[in-house]
Amino acid sequence: MAGGFSTPILDEIRSRVDIVELVGRFVNLKKAGEHWKGLCPFHTEKTPSFTVNPKRGIFHCFGCGVGGDAFSFLMRQDRLAFPEAVRILAERSGVELPKERSPEVEGKLESLRRAMSLAAQFYIDALWAADGDKARGYLERRGVDLEVARRFGLGWAPEGWNALLAHMGRQGVGEELLVSAGLVARRENAPGFYDRFRGRVLFPIRDQQGRVVAFGGRGLGSEEPKYLNSPETPLYVKGQMLYALDVAREGMKQKNRAVVVEGYLDCLMAHQHGFTETVAALGTAFTAAQLSLLRRYAEEVVSVFDADAAGIKATSRLEEMLSDVMDIRNLGWSVSRTGSFEKAEYFPIKVAVLPEGHDPDSLLRAEGAPGFQARLEAARSILDFVLERTLGEEDLGTARGRSAAHARVALLLSKVPNAEEATALAREAARRLGVDSTQLWIEAQQLQGARGRGRLDRPADTQATSSGGAKAWPPPSLSERDLMLLLLHMEEARATLLPYLDEEDLAHPGLRALLGALRQAPAGVAPEALMAELPGEAERGLLAALLMEQASEADLHNQVTEWQKRYDIRRRKKQIRELSLAITQAQAKGDPVIAILESELRKLQDQARAVRGMVTER
Repeated sequence: MAGGFSTPILDEIRSRVDIVELVGRFVNLKKAGEHWKGLCPFHTEKTPSFTVNPKRGIFHCFGCGVGGDAFSFLMRQDRLAFPEAVRILAERSGVELPKERSPEVEGKLESLRRAMSLAAQFYIDALWAADGDKARGYLERRGVDLEVARRFGLGWAPEGWNALLAHMGRQGVGEELLVSAGLVARRENAPGFYDRFRGRVLFPIRDQQGRVVAFGGRGLGSEEPKYLNSPETPLYVKGQMLYALDVAREGMKQKNRAVVVEGYLDCLMAHQHGFTETVAALGTAFTAAQLSLLRRYAEEVVSVFDADAAGIKATSRLEEMLSDVMDIRNLGWSVSRTGSFEKAEYFPIKVAVLPEGHDPDSLLRAEGAPGFQARLEAARSILDFVLERTLGEEDLGTARGRSAAHARVALLLSKVPNAEEATALAREAARRLGVDSTQLWIEAQQLQGARGRGRLDRPADTQATSSGGAKAWPPPSLSERDLMLLLLHMEEARATLLPYLDEEDLAHPGLRALLGALRQAPAGVAPEALMAELPGEAERGLLAALLMEQASEADLHNQVTEWQKRYDIRRRKKQIRELSLAITQAQAKGDPVIAILESELRKLQDQARAVRGMVTER
C-alpha cells in the first residue's frame, strides 16, 4: 500500500499532520483525557465511540472497528487512493515529495477531480472577465457582495454551446470524461457534445475537502428551469452532500447550531449577514445522510422554510426522516420500572417558518440580520410543529376526526427521541383531543415496539453491512492479543521475541498480518507507521485498536521475560524432537554418531527442565 513512497517521507508527513485538526474538519471532537472523541463519520451512532489519539496520530471507532492514521482517514472520508491522500497531506504539511518515484496510473476519481477543478477555474475567470458583466450585474441586483461571490467561488457559464468543451479540449480533457463529470452532454439527434451549463451564474458545490464536485446554475431571466444542477456522478451524490458545508462547519462548531435553507442564494446571503453556520440542501428533500453530516459539527439543526406549500411539504419530509435516523438502541422513550421516563440520546431538529411571501434571501435584504435572527430564535421543535399541523388538519369537532387525529398523534409520539418532549407533546395533544395522556403514551409505546421488532428482524447480513464498519473477525485469544500488545508497545519485545516467532504461531488472521508487517519493518520503527504496510482497512482498524490501549512499562517488561522463556521452551522442545528423530534413524543404520546425538539430547533435556521450572506454558 505504500504506493512507491519511502518510509521516511511518510513518517515526515505523519509527524507534521495534526490528526485532531484533520479529523476535526469532519467530526465535532471533544477532549477526553489524552484522547479526543466524537460521533463516528463512517456509521450512524448516537453515543460517541470514535476516538483520536494525537500522540500516535491514529484514530479508531470502537463501534464499527474502523481505524488507521491520517492517510487512512482521508482515504475513507473522501474515497481517495493512497497516493492521492499522500499528495494532499504532503501539500498541506509542506513536505516536498520526490520528483521521481514509481509511476502511478491516475484513477478515474482523480481524473474527474482534475476536470472539475479546471472547469471551476474556467467559470470563475469568465465571471470576472469583461464578458461576465451581465452575470456580475445580476449578482449586484440580488444584493450579493462581490467579495462574498469571490469567497464562494461563483462563476459564469458563457452563452455559447461549446465554450467549456473547447477550453477543456485545449487542457487535454476528453469528452467522455466531461460526460462522466456532468459538465457536458451528448447531442440527442446528432453526433457530438455540448456544454451542460450555458448563460448561467454557477454556484460550485464542494466536498468537505473544499474540492468542487458539482455545480448549480441559476438562469438570469425567465428561462426554464430556473435552476439547473449537475447530475449525480462518481464524485457527487446530492442526498449525501450539503452546499457550503466546507465553509460552514467552523461556524457550526462555534455556535453549536446548523441552519439549513433551501437555495444557493439563500445560503450565500445568510453567510453575508453573519450566519456562517448555514448550509443548503441542494434542492432535494433533506435526507438522513445530510442530518448525519450536521451531527458531526453541531448539536442542533434549524431548518428554515417559507410559509408556502413547498415549505410545508419539506417539513413533512423532515417528519418522515425522524424514523430513518433513529437507532434501535435508543429508539424513542420508554417507561421504566419506577414509572418515570428514561431519557434517550437527543438531537433536536427545529423549524423556523418565515413570513408569507419571504424566503431567507428576501427576508435578509428586507429586514437584515436582526429579522432573520428573530425567526431563528422563534424556531419550534419539528415535533411541536408537526403536532400542530396534525391537529389542525383533522376536524376535531367530529368523532371520526378525533379518532384519526388520535391515531396520527400516537404514531408521531412513537418517533419522539426525547422523553421530556414526549411528555409535553402528549399532554398538549391529550388536552386538545379530550383524552387521557397515559393512553396516548401506551399506544405510542406499542408502535415503538412494533417498529423496533421490524428492524431487529432484518436478515443478519443486512445488519452486518449497514454499519459501514471494518471486516468482522472473531476476537483473538487473550494469549495472542497480549503477545501482540507487547510487540507493538515495546521495542524490547520486538527485538527479543520476533526471532522466535513465525506467522503460523498466531491463529488470528489479523494478528498474523500485523506480525508479518512487524517482521518486515526496520528496527526502531514506530508501530503506527505500519499502517501503510497493511493490506486493508480491517488490519488497520485492528492495529489502531491495539495501539489505543495503555500498559504499564514495568508489567510489559515482566511479560516479555515470561514470553521469552515460553518460546525458549518451545524452541528446545522442537530441537529435542529433531534430535530424537535423528537418534532413531542413527540406531536403525548403526551410525556411530549416535553417541554424540544422545549426549546433545541429554543437555537439551536438562536445559528444558531448568527453564520449565521458571514458567508455566499457556
